[in-house]
Amino acid sequence: MIALVSVADAQQNKTSTTNKKGKKIAPKPQQPTEVALPSRSSDCFFAAPLTIDVAFGPTEPLRGYGFVSEIKPDGKVKNVFSQEHNTVWYIVKIPYAGKLCIDITPKSTSDDYDLLVYKYTDKYFCNRIIGNKVSPLRSVMSASDVSKGGKTGLSIGGTLTSIPKSSVVDYGKYIDVKEDEKYVIVVDNLTDGGLGHTILASINTNFAPLTVLPIDSMNRERTTANIIVTEAGTERVVFEREDAGAQKLKILPNKSYAISLKKDGYFNYFREVSHAQAIKDSILTARLIEIKVGANLPMKGDIYFDIDEQNNVTVMPDSYYVLEEIVKVLQEYPRISVDIIGRIATEGLNLRKDSEHSLLRAEAIKNYLIGRGIPEANLRARGSFIKELEKQIIAQKKTQSLINPRCEIKITKTK
Repeated sequence: MIALVSVADAQQNKTSTTNKKGKKIAPKPQQPTEVALPSRSSDCFFAAPLTIDVAFGPTEPLRGYGFVSEIKPDGKVKNVFSQEHNTVWYIVKIPYAGKLCIDITPKSTSDDYDLLVYKYTDKYFCNRIIGNKVSPLRSVMSASDVSKGGKTGLSIGGTLTSIPKSSVVDYGKYIDVKEDEKYVIVVDNLTDGGLGHTILASINTNFAPLTVLPIDSMNRERTTANIIVTEAGTERVVFEREDAGAQKLKILPNKSYAISLKKDGYFNYFREVSHAQAIKDSILTARLIEIKVGANLPMKGDIYFDIDEQNNVTVMPDSYYVLEEIVKVLQEYPRISVDIIGRIATEGLNLRKDSEHSLLRAEAIKNYLIGRGIPEANLRARGSFIKELEKQIIAQKKTQSLINPRCEIKITKTK
């Protein structure tokens, strides 16, 4: 199912700072010292939800086993805790097939963490746990190794499904998982008075890494945005984060994902990305355009024109998809007025004629937009000024190549 995603952003310091010139600069991110555990998550019925590839923690310290001590070993069930000490229960839904790995990193290297992993079945799962009717798929209870930071979990390199307390092996074997399955992870800190931990559940699979990088196109600097990723075709949300900076995504084979970014005061950004595209280019620079006078509306391609024997200029059907995106923007922001600026390649032989032809291009775009219901009062067409064409010629002489500029749609008024 998914594109998975992640690179969690640290919470940002809200206090603004300025440089020597008095210009505001972005606040530095601050790592949280502790993350509160959800209410009653020390009991199975209230297991805390995890998101694949998103680290949770460092948590506040675990204190006791909650209202119910669900795990009590007997002759029926093996490879479980001898008793619950300081536990927290997690549940994770599998978004795509692969090998489930788990990393538990104690805040204190001297804390002794154990874990059990169960496959969740139905609403009666916790009752079955209490009744000792469910065995864990994985049991890792080895003694804490301070030299390795007390870390434990499941890994690709692990080979054992059950690790007793007498063992020095700190990681068990991964679990082969399928899309939409759920797994319950029980973490127990044997150290009374110990500290919390960070837990990361990830899926090892064949994927193409893609970094989504929000950029303020006017200021040419990194920014943040609300990012939503959905699976193309199913519209299933596979990732959602508010006010996020750069994010790493896993793009799976034979899948395409719709990536949209939203930020107050900016045009919405949308791009569909496939596995093949992510392999070709691992960075998606999402250029966010501020809604203000002088900004160009985003255009997703070139506009091509046809001219008949009477010198009537029309937009070619192959370019309709580009203008349809402009229509959507102008419908979404009806208070915007724009200049449609015709652009054209020129060799400098007849600048006046080129200028007139560029105006015909602008008017062709304007007529298309009016035909799609955009108010004429919000649209104004103009061609390339002769001085602008002269600058093109100067630039062409420097590069020794013909410049074929795109037509522009520039904001002139925001109400």
